[in-house]
Amino acid sequence: MSFWKPVLLLAVLLFALMGSNGIPAVQAATLGGSPNNRAQQEVVLPASPEQVLKAAEQAFQVWKRGELGSVDTQAMEVKGISRTNFFKFVDDITVSLSPVEGDPGQTRLQITSVGRVGEYDFGGNRRNINEYLDTLRSLLEQG
Repeated sequence: MSFWKPVLLLAVLLFALMGSNGIPAVQAATLGGSPNNRAQQEVVLPASPEQVLKAAEQAFQVWKRGELGSVDTQAMEVKGISRTNFFKFVDDITVSLSPVEGDPGQTRLQITSVGRVGEYDFGGNRRNINEYLDTLRSLLEQG
């Protein structure tokens, strides 16, 4: 019985790394990724775009699994990555900011997390967004 456990684990891992059409998922991710390996969320935060942009950058530096990639102040966009704990798979995270029309004290965020590897994310991209948002909100509350 102990022989079959590693074999089963390897089979599951290979299935996750292959696209449904047989193309390795690494290649599929470079072509836009699988719709099953991404998550997106829009939120409105009670802070100015300038405050949120600064905190969004810091959130990638404070977040345990996060790593800051780039900050585009003109486009109001922050990019970074998250690595899974065990296999260290990389997910790309993009945070786009825009002011809420008519309310300069609020900022709309569009957060997208896309896995680079695999056909399915097993909830990892949603977890990325939730953890990142928790970190960002905590930084905004601290001032």
